[in-house]
Amino acid sequence: MSERSTRERTRDNTRVDRKWQIATIAAELFCRRGYYTVGLTEIAAEAGITGPAVYKHFPSKQAILAHVAEEVSGRLDELVTTARSATGTPREQLDALIRGCARLVVERRGSVALYQRESRYLGPAEHARFTGAIEAVLGVVADRLAATRPELSGKDALIVASAACSAIVSLGVHRIPVSDRTARDGLREIADRVLATELPSASAEGPSVGEAARGEFLSRRERLLVAAPRPLRERGFHGVTMEDLGAAAGIGGSSVYRHFRGKADLLAAVYYRATDRLAVTTGEAIGGAADACEALRALTESYVDFALRHSDLAAVYLTESENLPDDDRHALRRAQRDHVDQWVRLVTARRGGPRSTRVRLAVHAALNIVHDQAMSRERVASPDQVAALAAAALPS
Repeated sequence: MSERSTRERTRDNTRVDRKWQIATIAAELFCRRGYYTVGLTEIAAEAGITGPAVYKHFPSKQAILAHVAEEVSGRLDELVTTARSATGTPREQLDALIRGCARLVVERRGSVALYQRESRYLGPAEHARFTGAIEAVLGVVADRLAATRPELSGKDALIVASAACSAIVSLGVHRIPVSDRTARDGLREIADRVLATELPSASAEGPSVGEAARGEFLSRRERLLVAAPRPLRERGFHGVTMEDLGAAAGIGGSSVYRHFRGKADLLAAVYYRATDRLAVTTGEAIGGAADACEALRALTESYVDFALRHSDLAAVYLTESENLPDDDRHALRRAQRDHVDQWVRLVTARRGGPRSTRVRLAVHAALNIVHDQAMSRERVASPDQVAALAAAALPS
């Protein structure tokens, strides 16, 4: 090989490495700060390069997001291909697939939360590709699970498989410091518990119904708070105007500003509304419990009911915190941590022993199972089934 060819090859490899570095940094920032709040200058600074240098690798921020989604999709495709060509018993194939999923999530912790938070900003073709790759993995997990547990119907196998995958990817939606090995082992244990869930029959009444967007006798301020989560969920904070939010509540023009100074002020009110409701729901659920087991069961059931009944509110609560004013964001994050701590205390009291990283991993996994079900547009699990799956994620 000539000296010139060697230099060109080295330059090409450097370019690829730099592109991967930029995409990885951007993915972590998108998931942590939100797609719209992160600028190319910030991405460049984190990568140790100048803003214009980013354009040597990507023409736009949208292109970076698309690249990250494609990279994750490609890794998911590899899991599916490996699983479909694997030998051994269905149980061994399922175990290998779960190990592969856990390994990918640990390696791409900063990127996997894209599926829940930022994928809505992908173009239609890119979004279809990304969600298609996720669905392919779910399908293979469900297929191997059904072969392992023939008593499950195809629908129930998919419900359980989806919950197990939600538990695994939960690592990407929180910031608990944890070693790679502890994360891999902990996620596999949690997924195994979920995959073994004795799924109850679907509730006759089906999933809870979200609250109406308008109420004839509500005040205008209350109507705005009730109606705002739906458009915020569908289009994101930066995709709606105050006029859009007012229209959703049947309130037009400048009347909206009589109640809120702007979108951030309205978003904060929505968050405080969700936090207050959740605190009341939690208190009522566990207040009369006789022991930790009863309290944890009541907490799980009440949280599932809250998330499914107010799915738009729950979705906004999960995805839009970076668009809150700073003081409100810090206050509301403390409230979110307090809620998680309540779960951790009850799980620890039920099982005995000190609080541990694995208990926290399990709590976040249980919550993410509920969150993904609440955010699903095609919900197939009943509230009883969601509660059973969330409970299974928690160590006994």
